[in-house]
Amino acid sequence: MIIFTDHSLLKLRQRNIPKKLVIETVNNPDCEGRGHSERKACFKKFGKLFLKVVYKNEGGDIVIITQHWVAKINN
Repeated sequence: MIIFTDHSLLKLRQRNIPKKLVIETVNNPDCEGRGHSERKACFKKFGKLFLKVVYKNEGGDIVIITQHWVAKINN
């Protein structure tokens, strides 16, 4: 199951990112990397930009921490 934190939902609205793009990025990333601590990052290209999604695995769930657009993949 994919769970969105309150912070990630706020950032979705502020950055006008459709939730379905986050889900698509997590389910079918172009590239994956590591974040801070136990966090992971995945990237998927949409148009000219990459969507970066930061998440962590908790039990059997994927917990979305945040997401934002980036011009290039940079861990």
